[in-house]
Amino acid sequence: MSSEHGDYHDRLRYGASAIAASRKRERLTDRIIMSSVQQNQNQNQILSESMRNKASPRASSPSLPFIPDELIVEILSRLPVRSLLQFRCVCKSWKSLISDPFFVRKHLHLSTQNTSLSHHRIILNTTTAEFHMKSCCVSSLFKSPSTVSEDLCYPVKNKYRHDRIIGSCNGLLCFAIKGESVLLWNPSIRVSKKSPPLGNNWRPGCFTAFGLGYDRVNNDYKVVAVFCDPNTSDYFDRTRVTIYSLATNSWRKIQDFPYGVTPYHDFGKFVSGTLNWAANISVGSTILWVIVSLDLEKETYREVHPPDYEKEDSSTPALGVLKGCLCLNYDYKGTHSVVWLMKEFGVRESWVKLVTIPYLPNPEDFSYSMPFCISENGQVLMMFEFDLVLYDPRDQSFKYPKIESGKGWFDAEVYVETLVSPLMD
Repeated sequence: MSSEHGDYHDRLRYGASAIAASRKRERLTDRIIMSSVQQNQNQNQILSESMRNKASPRASSPSLPFIPDELIVEILSRLPVRSLLQFRCVCKSWKSLISDPFFVRKHLHLSTQNTSLSHHRIILNTTTAEFHMKSCCVSSLFKSPSTVSEDLCYPVKNKYRHDRIIGSCNGLLCFAIKGESVLLWNPSIRVSKKSPPLGNNWRPGCFTAFGLGYDRVNNDYKVVAVFCDPNTSDYFDRTRVTIYSLATNSWRKIQDFPYGVTPYHDFGKFVSGTLNWAANISVGSTILWVIVSLDLEKETYREVHPPDYEKEDSSTPALGVLKGCLCLNYDYKGTHSVVWLMKEFGVRESWVKLVTIPYLPNPEDFSYSMPFCISENGQVLMMFEFDLVLYDPRDQSFKYPKIESGKGWFDAEVYVETLVSPLMD
């Protein structure tokens, strides 16, 4: 490889475009990727031997075949983060490549577009007194009756705390720390960053509705905090909105929520450059349920219209994200959970009823959670009581995937494994 850093990355960019246009080379790439993933241990051994041979001029070994730089980019950008972290030790040029922002974005794009969910994991909080988290591969939950999990080392050292998961975005998980600050953490690369304190005048009854999202125009991750104080006489008028910029590591005040709107005790859902909250709006003496959307680049609000659903016989809807689209679910007559999905964000006519999930005999009167994700064949992963549940609408069957060394979950969030770091340069 060239020692000229700028020329090297120019070749990478032009090479990547050429690869994308060549069907023949794409097929070659896929074969190499399958081989590298299936024989990961053998590949690591070969790379280690290659490094030792380079370090010892007298050592003799068969020369490795030449692989163009652009093809190396295509191969590495499709590998799991764990393998890439190991491959940074192969040579300086690979370490530089894997850390390059262009490569990080390319790997992120390919990982999020992977419909097999092989790069997606689910993080779970236990219901025990101690704050303990595990993660496991999402695809294995759909395929295997029992799944191996791994313990996660939460960056904030206090085993008796229970910080809520606000959400995930491009591999970054966001946690609310006592409603006063937030923690951005990428567990895949074990890097985290804590925000400065919000400085709200908190008192009993107050709450803060957070949301995490990405401002693509300004290349900035933002956390929005909507502080609500229900102790005031004008309950539906008092919201204070501040926004945290990861790029500047600071909070600043922005326009408050529209008049008469108060978000629920829930977190904003990130879709198409916007954060969306389920909220109440007072119209005269009537309280209506609405969806309030905040554009993270323009920092302006709009109302997103829900579908025409059965309001009289349904519970209050909750918002979620499935397949990159805004969705909502609610209980209908206590017998079914109904999930709607908005195919085109902001277009009311694009709402479709995605799935209706029947309830089994339920003496405790629990509700299904918002679905975490849906597999390629339509199976729905969600939580019921304190366990994960799979529902297959094709035969209306239920499965209960088991996670080894773990049971009883309080909170969960699906995230994608990426190289995105909260420590922005």
